[in-house]
Amino acid sequence: MKENVNSGLNHFTNLSGDYGAKALAPIKEHFPDLAEFIMGNAYGDIFQRNTIEADWKEIAVISALIAMGQFDQLGVHYVMALRVGVTVEQLKGILLHLVPAIGAPRIITAFNILLETIEEIK
Repeated sequence: MKENVNSGLNHFTNLSGDYGAKALAPIKEHFPDLAEFIMGNAYGDIFQRNTIEADWKEIAVISALIAMGQFDQLGVHYVMALRVGVTVEQLKGILLHLVPAIGAPRIITAFNILLETIEEIK
């Protein structure tokens, strides 16, 4: 399991950089068991599988987070999406296509987070 945690942390760091490290820091400090679970299982296993490409993984996660109204992790996944080649215009297109299914209020929130994230990583 420790190997998966280390592999997952490396994968997460490569994809999210300083933005992800900043987001992960309080979890690692105050809830290390959760950080270990996420790094070992999500990033050390699922995110390293080859069934779909990295851009599709991020599109799926971004869409799911927005659909659930879980915006706290959205910035990290926007950064990851951009780092694997998804463009800002494509992210906006994803948001637009989610409006009929999810509704404008959640998409407006998601878009505002996208703008904040872009500004922060400049």
